[in-house]
Amino acid sequence: MRHPPSRPAPSGGLTRRHLLHAGGAAAALTLAPGCASSGSGPRSAGWQAIPPYSLQAPDPKRAAYLKRRLAAHRKRSPYGIEPLVSSNDTSAAMAKLLLQASQGRAPDIAQVDSYIFGRIAPYAQPVQRHMKRLGLRLEDWFPTMRREMERRPGDVRGLQFTSDLRVLYYRRDLVRTPPSDWDEMIDMARPLARRGYSVLFPAGRSEGAVTTTLWPAYWSQGAELFGSDGEPAFATGKGYEAMRSCLRSVERAVGAGVVPRRVAGFDQEDDENPDIVAGRVAMFLGGSWQAAALDGLMKDQDFFRRWGVAPMPAMGGGRHVSATGGWLWAAFTDDEEKIAAGLDWVGSAYVGDRGMAEWCSLGGYLPPRQSIYGDDAYEQDPFTPVFREHIVRYGRARPSDRKYQDVSHTLQIALSGVASGTAGATEALDQALDRLVG
Repeated sequence: MRHPPSRPAPSGGLTRRHLLHAGGAAAALTLAPGCASSGSGPRSAGWQAIPPYSLQAPDPKRAAYLKRRLAAHRKRSPYGIEPLVSSNDTSAAMAKLLLQASQGRAPDIAQVDSYIFGRIAPYAQPVQRHMKRLGLRLEDWFPTMRREMERRPGDVRGLQFTSDLRVLYYRRDLVRTPPSDWDEMIDMARPLARRGYSVLFPAGRSEGAVTTTLWPAYWSQGAELFGSDGEPAFATGKGYEAMRSCLRSVERAVGAGVVPRRVAGFDQEDDENPDIVAGRVAMFLGGSWQAAALDGLMKDQDFFRRWGVAPMPAMGGGRHVSATGGWLWAAFTDDEEKIAAGLDWVGSAYVGDRGMAEWCSLGGYLPPRQSIYGDDAYEQDPFTPVFREHIVRYGRARPSDRKYQDVSHTLQIALSGVASGTAGATEALDQALDRLVG
């Protein structure tokens, strides 16, 4: 059984959207005082990670793994690796990294959240010429991850080393056949609610909430968040109706009593876990990483026996879509020797065959490289084959458009308002559009 993951920083959002705008990015420096300097010595490469992925990982198994790997790497490499740890506040850490990269002073090698990588990629160095030396093939990554890593054909700027996605979980003893869309889910949940069983989804003011609860349902209707001009595509027409349908379904679920209003305070998918462990939940929208965590939290470790997993519910008879996430390594120095040294290190610990298999097993992550699922070192759980299939069939990454943070932030407010009952669906959406487009 896979070790239950420590998940203080799932792939998710920079909720302080103004930090990622040119005029406000400097504020990130004051919000992340714990970030280390990005410098490195002449014969060493700086390697920056957020705490759970660093030598300071709170999970002792992760920390021990990285210490062992780094000791072995130092014995065989003439180049040193200088560990740098960014803020545990991933919003501030990513905002600071974007600012540093734009000013040419980012760490030699740094960890980047996949959904923001499109904004940082122009400042990262090409790494494709190093991949063959590391035994890596671009075609091994899932297509949705390849599109994030490669700015244009042949121009790989990052190496993704973890992945995740969102799914519908359901209690097998309560739900015989999982619902395929939101209407079915709500109708199916009504008699269960009368017996004390809820449906949960995160609806707080957070990136995790919109990524799990809004985006898959919106995309399932064939709608896009942005038009070809980079402006929000839900201000009018089909996009407006699609977004309003999503918020109306949340409104209906809460109004029917199948979803408690307190989900308006659930910022992360993991906020659902106490209710699930207590046995009060029939279905929930969550992340792939939760399965291993919940199995470890349950007294009899029977999550995989009692629960099933299904595609994210669609909206209005649309197709299933799931939001994917994960983390990448990127190089920012123009010193080719340092790039090679840094990539050798992250290759051995996170990206190469053995490294990715062991790291994803320790953290409960899905490998973004398809071949790793057949590696003996990768510890799969009963849901892993389903998650892998969902990445291929339903996986979609969040857009990296310049205005994404504004859109995410305003719709976080709308989602939370509808879930809490302080605003109706139409009112909340119109208020969001007023903030976005005036």
